Amino acid sequence: MLANLLFPEIKETPQDIINKYPKRPDWKVITRIAPSPTWFLHIWAIYSAMLDKIVAYKNNWLFFLRIEDTDQKREVEWMAKKYIELLKIFWLNFNEWPIWLNWEDIWNYWPYTQSKREYIYKTFLKDLVLKWLAYPCFLTEEEITQTREIQEASKLPTWIYKEYSPWRYASLEDVKKALDEKKEFVIRLKSSWELIKKIEINDLIKWKVSMQENFLDVVLMKTNWIPTYHFAHLIDDYLMGTTLVIRWDEWFASVPLHLELFKMMLWKAPNYAHYWPLVKIDWDSRRKISKRLDPEADIEYYFEKWFLIEAILDFLSNIINSWFEDWRKENLNKSYLEFDFKLEKINSAWALVDLEKLTFVNATLIKNMPLEELYEKLSKYLQEYENDFYNNKFLKVSKEYNLKIITELKTRLTIFKEYKKLTTFFYNDFDVNQDIIDLLINLKMKIENIDIVKKWLYLALDILSAKKDEFLNIEEIKNIFVEEIKKVEMKNWQVLWPVRVSLSWEEFSPWALELIYILWKQKSIQRIQNILNLI
Repeated sequence: MLANLLFPEIKETPQDIINKYPKRPDWKVITRIAPSPTWFLHIWAIYSAMLDKIVAYKNNWLFFLRIEDTDQKREVEWMAKKYIELLKIFWLNFNEWPIWLNWEDIWNYWPYTQSKREYIYKTFLKDLVLKWLAYPCFLTEEEITQTREIQEASKLPTWIYKEYSPWRYASLEDVKKALDEKKEFVIRLKSSWELIKKIEINDLIKWKVSMQENFLDVVLMKTNWIPTYHFAHLIDDYLMGTTLVIRWDEWFASVPLHLELFKMMLWKAPNYAHYWPLVKIDWDSRRKISKRLDPEADIEYYFEKWFLIEAILDFLSNIINSWFEDWRKENLNKSYLEFDFKLEKINSAWALVDLEKLTFVNATLIKNMPLEELYEKLSKYLQEYENDFYNNKFLKVSKEYNLKIITELKTRLTIFKEYKKLTTFFYNDFDVNQDIIDLLINLKMKIENIDIVKKWLYLALDILSAKKDEFLNIEEIKNIFVEEIKKVEMKNWQVLWPVRVSLSWEEFSPWALELIYILWKQKSIQRIQNILNLI
């Protein structure tokens, strides 16, 4: 018997395998994310996992992770483990997932890694061969190329199917001979569907779509005995009880094939929902974000820029449903999961990953974040990505000093990566150079010469020196300076411009009085005096 020739080690039946897996509760919607550990974790994987979690959360909550590592030529060692760590950073926790403790999983539907399910796949493949629904194909690459050329010349679909698949009709003797000769082979589906027929696909995002039936004898198992995605995910989703498959648009064309396979197995297919790919603007056009071309494809790129996790989730939530942004304005402290997401109303156009928009979302969250929480998140970032600055600058001053800086920058900081650059003058002392002296002159503010600069710097020095202790708060500083400036009948901005430059050595910085409050009285006096000594 052909099936036994191909799979002599398989002794169980498909029903034996099915009996090992408990039936999922009918009242739960079961979703899953199934990344392939072939490179870094793509931002669309976070987007997809969010969709899976949202739907599960709103339908009695069951969401699991499966590692689809059948593409072993491109697999990156330990990347699967990293994927899980990264997904959990986004609070995309699962009810079930692979656990690499002695390489054994603890949940009822294990193993959750496809490379460990080879026996399962072979059991079902053997059954398909036994029923003449699949067959071994010994075609070489050269023979496939010749077939394609014949089809192209006749303007026919180019693939292996029916009359263009000689091994589909091969006798048992021919197959035995090929096996005896140690020829490489794949297992192909023996499709029963037709080129001329259409089927209607009910997609939860795309709605009803009419598509060509699958008529191709696609490969179900490769020459290395590893199943293809098309076959492996089908078996896994059935055994693991998946009721809804959410995936990106790239797989939509394969739905007829997957439906044919489910029908062939006499199983009910899960619901499908295919979202549009994430894109970016490249010159004047839009294109899919590429793993090879675009650094923003890698989710860790956003960590290095240190966008807040909450900002990324909010940004992606707004791509999912555009009215999320208005909801967020009214619900600053709520989880995105509390928003009334509608899968059927997901944005139907290509989803634009706009870093300017993400930066705006991030800045808004920073502005509204409680100070202590912001301090903790910023500290964690600096320790991870600016370790030298963190150890030699940030930790060398008091927490009170850092908190005052952060308070001042909350409305200006858009991403944490800017912090080091924006705070140079708070943590460092510089030698005064000619560029700084030139900056003291500002014709727009009627600071026309060095004599005027000196006049207002000495006024500031007198005010600071007259204060015996530290200022209690920024309001006290403002009250004192405004009163003294009023006495000389000048505008606040005229007097405070050279003070601001003397304290920060920059054209764009917090205003002078805010700088005095952060730097404290003595350091402010010292910096102003250093300028006066040189002009």
